[in-house]
Formats: sequence, structure tokens, C-alpha cells
Amino acid sequence: MAILVLGATGNTGSEVVKQLQQKQADFRVMVRNAQAAQALNLTGEQVYLGDFDDVASMIAAMQGVSSVYLAMVAHPDNKQWVTNVLEAMKASGAKHLVKLSGMGARQDAGSEIIRTHAITDEMVKQSGVSYTLVQPNSFYQNLFGSLETIKSMGQFFLPLADAAQSVVDIRDVAAVAVSALTESGHSGQTYLLSGPQGLTFAEQAKVLSAAAAKDIQYVAVPKLAAQQAMQSAGMNPWLAEHLAEIMDWFAQGDYAYVTNDVEKVLGRPARTFDAFAKEFAQLV
Repeated sequence: MAILVLGATGNTGSEVVKQLQQKQADFRVMVRNAQAAQALNLTGEQVYLGDFDDVASMIAAMQGVSSVYLAMVAHPDNKQWVTNVLEAMKASGAKHLVKLSGMGARQDAGSEIIRTHAITDEMVKQSGVSYTLVQPNSFYQNLFGSLETIKSMGQFFLPLADAAQSVVDIRDVAAVAVSALTESGHSGQTYLLSGPQGLTFAEQAKVLSAAAAKDIQYVAVPKLAAQQAMQSAGMNPWLAEHLAEIMDWFAQGDYAYVTNDVEKVLGRPARTFDAFAKEFAQLV
């Protein structure tokens, strides 16, 4: 039976697609338009057109599918979209949902994105479908969003104060998701995914500096400044506001804890930030 990847052109989704290709798995993707999927190097038979607002398009994409990977960009309609995905799964006969969530998902969090993860995770649990919840910390690869200022100024700017985070490699997150999509034994599981250590962003900057042989500094900025910068770069106001809010929530310091769920699922330790820094350094 096939796998359907929803959110295939996003950061985790595209990595899930890459790893499914490496495993020669039987899978397909659903995208809003065919052009969006061109970078994924898929055959025409693997690409279905549809969107989260169109239940019928999802039902069509899920015909013959056993497992679904679900990752969504943060959006005001996330709860309705999850409702629609679950409706489509029940109508099509798809059995297992692997949903990307977030570490620390709880309904009293100081971030709407985190609260929505908690609400939609509970919707999945109560739906009656088989599920795996993947709850990672922030990704090493988020630093690519600061690549230009690191290259031009030797600095990156985030509203994360001096908090430590046990950030994780997105490739490890995708590998856990792929395991849950292609192997048995993951039904009903919630995986909290972290890297092997908690680092402040000043400590990350030191590791990056050593790897790049270049002085790189982290500059803590206020939440509002980060929001305004994202909007100035072209991000829609709702997303800029809520991404700044979630980073401010991370800055409150409850995201440094380390888990062994990557190793539990994959049988190897999580990738280190040092290893990522050596790769990143080739670009700066």
C-alpha cells in the first residue's frame, strides 16, 4: 500500500520525500500545483493536485494509500485542515497518520502555534485513526534563514534571549517520520525529538565560528523587531507575528531538555550541532 505526503514542498516534507525516494518506497504527494513539486524530482503519477480546504481532492489522493504524512505551515485554518484530513482518511480508507507537531505542545503555551499543535494532536488521538505524533524541537536548519546576514555581517538576529534549546537536525526528524510511515510498531506513539545537547544561540555562534574560521555572533533582538523584520522581508503579517511569538516563547527557557527518542527509533544517536556546523560553514 502506498504512502501520501501532505506538505511535501515544506522543510520536513521535502526531506521526507527525499528519504522515501532513497528507500524506493511506494509514495505520492499532494500539492497545490504541479509546478510546486518540480524540485522533488517525481514522476507525474506521483503528483496529485489538491489542498487542505478541498476534502474531495484529498480523498482522491488517498485512494490506495495506507499511511499519510501530515505537515502544515502555521496558518489560522490549521484546526479545520486537520479536521479535513481526518475526514478524508476515513472516507478513503487510509489507516495511519504520521503528524508533525512540536515539542512542548500544550494548550496553555504562550504561543498560538504551540497551542494549535496541542489541540490538533488531541483531535488526532480522539479520531479513531492509527497515529504517530512527531514532536521535534526547533531545527538546526532554521539557521539557513539567517545565512545572508551571517555571510554579509557575521551576525544573526533572533528574539531568543539567552535561552538554550536542544535543537535537532531536520534529517533526523524526517527519518523518524519515514520509519513511522514504512515500519510497524509506531502506532499510538508520540516521539519527542531533540538533538544531543541544549545550546544557547551564543554557544551555537561559537561553534559556527570555529567551523567557519570566521567570527559569527548571535544578536538577541526584541520580539517586535523580529516580527517587523520578517514582515519587511515579505512574510504575511499573521505568520510574522506568530513566528516571532513562538521564538519569544522558546526564549523563556523550557526547551533545553534532551530526549533519546531519535536513537530509540533510528538505532543511532541524533546528529550533533557540531556536525551540522561543519556543513553550514561551507556556505559562509
